[in-house]
Amino acid sequence: MTFNINWDKEGVYVKFRGKVTARDLIDANNYVISNAKFDTIKYQIFDFLHIDEFNISSYDITIIGTMNKSQSDFKKDMKIAIVTQDDYVREVFTEYDQLLTGTNWITKIFSLVDNARLWLKEK
Repeated sequence: MTFNINWDKEGVYVKFRGKVTARDLIDANNYVISNAKFDTIKYQIFDFLHIDEFNISSYDITIIGTMNKSQSDFKKDMKIAIVTQDDYVREVFTEYDQLLTGTNWITKIFSLVDNARLWLKEK
């Protein structure tokens, strides 16, 4: 497993490391959305600061975006912070954000975890 998941009262923090594949990202996403705590959280942080490779294609992110867009029918509001300093990761999650158009799920990309946490505290 190339990720760790930590839950708190209002959200979930998923930290990736090493080589990240589509399977890793899909597994992490499935774990988050299938957990009973998902119904009560307000945010998700996906931290990609400590990765060596990011092997996710546009097709892969379309699958994940489609899964989450269907979840937005049940979980109306969600803030998703993507933390990365990698241009390709930024590009892929920009595509993901476009897939969530028309939902109340908001995605924003940050270079530092602390900045993401500040944004998540905003109303």
